[in-house]
Amino acid sequence: MGKSHQIIYVAVLIYRNAVSKFGNRFILVELVLLLFLNLLFPISATAQSMFIDAAFDVAHQWLTLADTDQAGQMWEQSAAPMKKQSDQQAWTSYIDRMHSQLGKAPQSRFWQTIEHQIDPRGFPQGEFVGITFFSDFTKVRAWETVTLVRLNDKWVPVGYQYGLKDATPK
Repeated sequence: MGKSHQIIYVAVLIYRNAVSKFGNRFILVELVLLLFLNLLFPISATAQSMFIDAAFDVAHQWLTLADTDQAGQMWEQSAAPMKKQSDQQAWTSYIDRMHSQLGKAPQSRFWQTIEHQIDPRGFPQGEFVGITFFSDFTKVRAWETVTLVRLNDKWVPVGYQYGLKDATPK
């Protein structure tokens, strides 16, 4: 628990104790206290937004490398578990196959889902995020999922998958 969380937790305990002793007279005090603490420690929404923004930035940068035929650079930027699973030549072939099947860089790319997991089954221990995008490639519409792992407070790509969104070519 971070220091700001501890301060808020203690303040809530003190407030609850006061309400149990003195009744609901402290409702106004509660509102003022919560507003004051939120101004001092704006943690929840801001922290989540920064967390998600950082993951999206890394995913977009990595997909830009795929879009510009820089599969080797993608592999270089990936985390060790991905490098253990696939060597650079196999990774480059995977991205080349993706481009031949879907077409070149998508005209548009919209995120669909984000999934956050800690110590998921079948993966090394750690914090992971999977971001799925729907992309309008030159040949077909497809989904793309970038998986990231958090290492030393930074998101690092650890996987990429793709598939057809619908079976109808453009």
